[in-house]
Amino acid sequence: MTATPPDARILHGIPPDLRAAAAALYWRHFGAQLLPVPTGARHGVALVRAAMRPGQALVALSPCGRLLGMAGLRDAQGGFLAPGIGAFVAVWGPTAGRLRHMATGLYRPGAETADLVLDGVAVRPQWRRQGIAQALIRTAADHARRRGHPALRAEVEAGNPDALAAWQAMGFLPQARQRLGWPWSAPAHVLRLML
Repeated sequence: MTATPPDARILHGIPPDLRAAAAALYWRHFGAQLLPVPTGARHGVALVRAAMRPGQALVALSPCGRLLGMAGLRDAQGGFLAPGIGAFVAVWGPTAGRLRHMATGLYRPGAETADLVLDGVAVRPQWRRQGIAQALIRTAADHARRRGHPALRAEVEAGNPDALAAWQAMGFLPQARQRLGWPWSAPAHVLRLML
């Protein structure tokens, strides 16, 4: 793994003043995978903001406190996004929110695990290839060790060989492919980094 830029800080949890930026960054990277129906950025970012569990994330910050990147975390207490209906109702209202939430029942999550799962790693485009993602992953591994998790886990679409190679370069080993996500989603590689 490459070194973190010396002026970047990694924090556990998303400070209140950065939650809107974190929601926008997460939606930009993972929005197409989060919902079964196309959703515009305005509603998507609002949904991430409403469903966000700030304590289930790591953030990389510039010296002036600007968000450079983030990593969601999932453990036995849940993931970065809460799956409940409340966020959907808050964004779309009672009827449309309930219908959209009902559609999420089609989603197939990964199997329960004692591993700490990376619930998405996102870095602002201008900060990519500068060690931010690696620093987030190192910090997640340290966090997982302190909490007694046997491994750090990531899930990567099988059709994304560049991402698969990047995870493997960081020491993650591919496990069997699984059908995760939506019924029409491509198979995914589950990768583990033993701690």
